[in-house]
Amino acid sequence: MKKGILAFSLMAIGGLIATALYSFTVKDKTADAPDQHPRVNIERDYTEKLSVQNSGLIMVDFLTGFDPGLNTIPKAVFNQNATALAKMSNIFNLPTIMLGEEGGFRGKFYPLVGEYLSKAVRVERHTPSAWDEPNFQVAVKKLGRKKLIVGGISLDICTQLLTLDLLRAGYDVYVVTDCSGSDQAIAETAAMMRMTQAGAVMVTWGTLASELMKDWQSPYGQAVGKLYQENASWGAFRSYPEERK
Repeated sequence: MKKGILAFSLMAIGGLIATALYSFTVKDKTADAPDQHPRVNIERDYTEKLSVQNSGLIMVDFLTGFDPGLNTIPKAVFNQNATALAKMSNIFNLPTIMLGEEGGFRGKFYPLVGEYLSKAVRVERHTPSAWDEPNFQVAVKKLGRKKLIVGGISLDICTQLLTLDLLRAGYDVYVVTDCSGSDQAIAETAAMMRMTQAGAVMVTWGTLASELMKDWQSPYGQAVGKLYQENASWGAFRSYPEERK
C-alpha cells in the first residue's frame, strides 16, 4: 500500500515538473500578435497652445445620411460649424484627414465640407474607431503632427472611440464639440466626460480659429475675420438655405 502511494506521489511530482518545463520551452502563440492599441506613455503639456506647426485635423463622417442622429445641436448651426472647420483647414493649411464613405444610408459628404476639403486625405474604414483601420494609422503618421483636432458624427461613438485610441497612441487630442453631435444629450455628456477623463481637451471652432491665428495683424487675420462673419452662429440661419443649394 505504501509503495503504491509513493509511486503515485512520484508520478504526480514528475508530471508537475514536466508541465513546468513545457511551459518554459513552448512559445505562446499570442506573444507576437500585433497590438492595435499599444499604450504610449508620454507627459502631456496641454498648456502648449495649438499652432499651424504642431496641429493636424481629422474630420469624422460629415455625411448627410447621419443627419437624423443629430439631435443635440440644430442642423443649420452644425452645418455652419462644420463648414467653418473645413475652411480653417485651408486658411491655416492644416494637414487633414477626411473619414467616411459615401453611398447607401451614409449619403454624401456635406457639400461645402467636401468642397473645402477637396485636397484632404480620404480614408474609408469599416470600424467605429478609425484607428483599427491600418491605412488610417499610416495616414496619421504622415501628418507629422502631435496635436490632433478631431470632430464629427457621432460624438459618442466614432469620434469618442477614435479619440480614446489616439490618446493611447500618444497624441494630444482636441475635440471640437460644436462640430460634433449625438442623438441624445445624455450620450453626448457622457462622451465628453469620458474623453476629458482620458486626457482629451474639449474646444470650439471659434476658439481654435483665434488660437491658430494668434494675432489679427498676422497673415491669417483677414481670413479669420471673414470666417467669423460668414460662419458664426448669428449668421447660421441667414446663410444656410443658400449654402444647401
